[in-house]
Amino acid sequence: MGSLGSYENVHGVGSLGRRVGPEVTPVERHTRSMYARREEAWRPLNRQRVEAFIRLFLLCFVEPENSLPLQAVTYRGLKRALTHRIIPFIERRIIPTREEKYWPISMRLFEELDFFMAAHLSEVYCGNDWLTISHFYREVKKVEERDRRERANRVRRVLFGVNRL
Repeated sequence: MGSLGSYENVHGVGSLGRRVGPEVTPVERHTRSMYARREEAWRPLNRQRVEAFIRLFLLCFVEPENSLPLQAVTYRGLKRALTHRIIPFIERRIIPTREEKYWPISMRLFEELDFFMAAHLSEVYCGNDWLTISHFYREVKKVEERDRRERANRVRRVLFGVNRL
């Protein structure tokens, strides 16, 4: 009773009489927000819809505690959409630039999806389309790492007065 009294003191009179609605899982919340923003994967694809689908895919497969178990048909549908629509879209939209705004998905989302596919979807992970995508993102990472090292060396040279290359 003391805990209930403390709760009422903190949250106000009538806080104990409120009903709590059904719990909404993160997958349901994400699906509702996708629907509200018109980001369904059956619409013509763009970067926002692809990223929303990948987030939904990872929520369903990687973090099963986020949702109730889905039916096998739903899992098959998600995998089919990933392999037949999302991955070909990403592969077709790769532009050799380091400006992330022109990429089909962000580097962070690529890394999450790549890690999941390496562990669980090896048949898709080893496919030509995904190999092309992963090659692009890995090359971008190498170039960024090389540039970061060069900047650090230039700063060191300036700070310590070393003028030779």
